[in-house]
Amino acid sequence: MSVLSTTYHSSLNNFCIAGINYRKSDMTIRGKFSLSSQQSLQLLQEAFAQKLGGCLVLSTCNRSEVYGLCNDPHELVELFCRNTNTAEADFLAHNYIYHGLDAIRHLFKVASGLDSQIVGDYEILSQLKQAIQVSREVGCMNSFMERAINYSLQVSKEIKTKTKLSTGTVSVSYAAIEIIKERVHQIAGKNILLIGTGKFGNHIAKNLQNYLPGARISFTNRTNAKASELAKFYDAHFVPYQDLASACDEADIIITSSAARSYTVVPKFFKSLKPRLILDLSVPQNVDPAVNDLPEITVLNVDEVSSILDRTISKRTAEIPKAMKIIDDTIDSLEEWHKYQANNSSINQVKSQLYKINELYFHDHNNQEQIHKAVSALAIELKHKNNKGCQCINALNGYLQGNYETS
Repeated sequence: MSVLSTTYHSSLNNFCIAGINYRKSDMTIRGKFSLSSQQSLQLLQEAFAQKLGGCLVLSTCNRSEVYGLCNDPHELVELFCRNTNTAEADFLAHNYIYHGLDAIRHLFKVASGLDSQIVGDYEILSQLKQAIQVSREVGCMNSFMERAINYSLQVSKEIKTKTKLSTGTVSVSYAAIEIIKERVHQIAGKNILLIGTGKFGNHIAKNLQNYLPGARISFTNRTNAKASELAKFYDAHFVPYQDLASACDEADIIITSSAARSYTVVPKFFKSLKPRLILDLSVPQNVDPAVNDLPEITVLNVDEVSSILDRTISKRTAEIPKAMKIIDDTIDSLEEWHKYQANNSSINQVKSQLYKINELYFHDHNNQEQIHKAVSALAIELKHKNNKGCQCINALNGYLQGNYETS
């Protein structure tokens, strides 16, 4: 029975998170620790080879996090740094580590938008779902990870339904529109160039079409086919990537949402002198900082774009206590499920032993009721207390005493 007593909280306590986000690091620091799709896949494959109980990688413009079931969170730190080619000392200067219920609570806050740079921003949810799918494909989602993730999706849905945490359209992609409308007058006829046509780029493209009618919108991407397809879908203009320099020079507004690992917009692109607004929503940043030194050009990075929205989120902030109550209630449900799973194993083992005892010593095939009573009493005891060894022994003793008294 001693082994059983160590299993109750094993998965829960071994659930760990190692990460870095906007709270402790600026965009430049986050860029060093961001994980590309290939790096994320490689990390998951290494986690699988190391036989971690489960692993999930979430890397966005605001955070890079590794979730996993392990004996020591440092295992996740090593995986993280090895796959970002960074020094552990640099990571540890900016990182955070959670385990057990603190890790579960963090996961729930991430999924529900409570930990987003713009509180209530649900763009993270689709990114989380994509990360889950990749983890499943690699084989890094065990039963506990699946359950924890399912609870996070459940809590996210409940918070969105029962609170006003996501009231209004406030996201980084929409913030870009608000900034353009605020800083650029007479948008009709202005040339807007979107660089990067991934999922985030699609959000921006949709907002450009919906909220900036009259602008001349162009799309470009390293993969020309993707940009061409998006341009057709939104009835916009397609710019071959080899023409990026001239397109930047022609543009009045440039938005980058590329996953490129080096600068894609550089000073030499700009030959003509005119006012330009550049929104660099990429991590790592895609616009060379030297561009901001050019006359009549304003460059805002993703942190600066996000901070402009602070004035719009006061109503959402007021909803945080309601959302946290939902999270706490859901954590209680997860704990109850986990407790039941651990207890169920003990109950089944005791039940099996009772049947063996009955067969060996009492030879009573009609003794089902006595066994059922002993097992039911054990289930009730385990639900309210956590002392499996004594309680399982008590169940066996109770059964034996009952039989000796009636024999």
